[in-house]
Amino acid sequence: MSGSKDWAKLRQVVIATTDHEGDVAATRKAFGLGPGFADPEVHEMHLVDATMPVSDTTYLEFVAPIDERAGVHRWLQKIGGRGGYCLSVQHSNPGAAKARAEARGVRAVADVVVFGHNVVQLHPKDMGLLLELDGIDDPDVWFWDDVDPGPESGATVDRIVSVDVPVADPAAMTALWHDVLGFDASAGATEVDLGETTVHFVPGGPSAQWTVRLRRAEQAGDVTVPELAGVRFELV
Repeated sequence: MSGSKDWAKLRQVVIATTDHEGDVAATRKAFGLGPGFADPEVHEMHLVDATMPVSDTTYLEFVAPIDERAGVHRWLQKIGGRGGYCLSVQHSNPGAAKARAEARGVRAVADVVVFGHNVVQLHPKDMGLLLELDGIDDPDVWFWDDVDPGPESGATVDRIVSVDVPVADPAAMTALWHDVLGFDASAGATEVDLGETTVHFVPGGPSAQWTVRLRRAEQAGDVTVPELAGVRFELV
C-alpha cells in the first residue's frame, strides 16, 4: 500500500448458511462469543443475521435466507448449504473504487447509501467473493459503534488474522483487488493487507470453502474448533 492515498480495513467476515441457528450456536460455544446483534439492514434482503464481535474492530457474521426470495438462497443450494459469502471492507472512497472496478470489467451489484454512507458491492464472480466497500471516512468509526456490545472478556479468540479464498488465479485476483482498492501491488503477490486482517488468495477455486484464521486469546484454554462443512476455522 506504500504511496497509496486510499486505505481499507476489513470489518466483517460474512458466512452464509442454511443452518443459521445451529452454526451460530456452535461458533459462539466454541469461541466464547457473545450474542452480538442483528444487522437491521439485511432483513429487507430476506436474510436472518447474527453479527458477533471478535475484536474491538472486527466481526464474524452469519447470514441465512428467510425464504426463497433471498438472493443467496439458490447459491447456497448450489454449494451445499454453507460457505464464505462476503467481506465487508471499510474504504476511503468506494465511488472511486467502483469506477476503477468498472473500468476493469467488474460488475457493481449495489451502490446505495446506508446510514448516510456510500456502500458499494462488487460481483462475486468478478472479485472471487461478494466484496462490500463501506465509505465511512474516519477509519476509527464503524456502523455499529453505538450498538456494539463489544467482544466478550472471556472469549477464546480476539482477532480475525486472515481469510484464505480459493480462486482460479491467485496472482491475477490479487492484482485486481489492489487496482480496485487503489493500492500499489508487487508482481505475483497473492495477499491483500486490510488492516489487522489479511486476505490470501489460494489456488483451487473459485470456491466458497474459505479458511478463517482466528488468534487464540491469551486466557484461552482448550478450544474445540467447530466443524462446519464448507468453512474451516483455524486458531493461530
